[in-house]
This record gives sequence, C-alpha cells and structure tokens, in this order.
Amino acid sequence: MKKQLLNIYFLFVAPCLGLFVLHAQTVSPAPTQPLIVSVFNLGTQLPGSGVIGVFTTPVHPGLSAGTEFRYNQHPFNQWFQTAKLGVSYHQYVQTAVQLYSEAGYRRVIWRGAAAEMRLGAGYLHAFSNTEVFNLKDGLYQKKTNLGRPQFMASGALGLSYLLPKGQNPPRFFLDYQFFLQMPFVKSYVPLLPNTALHVGVAIPFFHI
Repeated sequence: MKKQLLNIYFLFVAPCLGLFVLHAQTVSPAPTQPLIVSVFNLGTQLPGSGVIGVFTTPVHPGLSAGTEFRYNQHPFNQWFQTAKLGVSYHQYVQTAVQLYSEAGYRRVIWRGAAAEMRLGAGYLHAFSNTEVFNLKDGLYQKKTNLGRPQFMASGALGLSYLLPKGQNPPRFFLDYQFFLQMPFVKSYVPLLPNTALHVGVAIPFFHI
C-alpha cells in the first residue's frame, strides 16, 4: 500500500505541485478580481417587514458566493456586473439554489465608505422541505423530490467599507435584497416575495 501511494505521489501529485508553484511564481502577486461571500437571513415577506423593517424572524439562513466585473475603473463612480451562486434554507417551505447576475452602480461617499444599488435576474431551483404525495389509482404515492425550476428577479441596496490600508484590501458590506420567485404556486401565489439581509466581504482573489 505504501509503495502504491508513493508511486501515485511521484507520478501525479508531485508534478501537479510543481506546476502549481511555477504558476504561482509567474502570475501577479496582487489579485484584483474579488471573491464575494456573504451569509444572509431570508424572509418570505415584502420589504419593510420584520425588525426595523429589514430583519425577519424566525431566521432562515443562506450563503452566497460570487464575483463582480467592473465596466469602468473610476475611483468614485463604479459600474459593475455580478455573477453569484447562492443557497437558502426555509424551514417547512423549500431549499433554494440561486444562480443569477446583477448590474450595479457603486458611489464612494467618504474615505472608503460607499453606497450601491443593483438590479438582476436569474435561475432558481426550489426543493420542497416537506414530503409531496401524488394520488394515483386511489393511493397516495410519495413524489421524488427533484425540485422545480423557477425564475427570480432581484433588486438590492447596499452599504460597504473598503479598508484603507494594504494593497487590494478587502471590502466589507451590508446588503438588503428583495427578489421575486416565480411561478411559486400558479393557482394562488404566482409570485413569492423574498427579502434577504446579507453580511459579507469581498476579497481580492482572482488574477485577471
């Protein structure tokens, strides 16, 4: 077994490690494309609901990750496009996977503090968190939970702060997002409103 592991190491792992080190020495040491990560609390309500109008209870957690692409390099007025993948868990309703993009504008207000707004759309796949049964031949049969394809339309407002020190410092942010999930239930709730309060960080990560 040890001999086999050594053979695998020298044949596959060691060359890959060597290529990785060589690549790390040739690329720029300062990545500029951000990795954007956030945790959020989801509520199936209209904006203005919950604690101080932004935080709903009970907590339904979510996680989002993505990046953004700048349309310009102006230090104070920034136009950009995001690409994000998210997952949320709403007890007794659904677990949802989101894949969407947003067009946004960010205005630096004062010493690294900025405000922004974004509009976007994308794909949402919803898995029911309760068992679903079909009536067939007089008997109820459990339905396989493959989820349902959905469409989402999104809007968000955000505040952020870019650390003043270091090369390509991280940016911390607080976002309030509202999105519509459709069609949720065609017969009586075709549009499901959702609000999400995000707390996250954008870290320079990718080389471009």
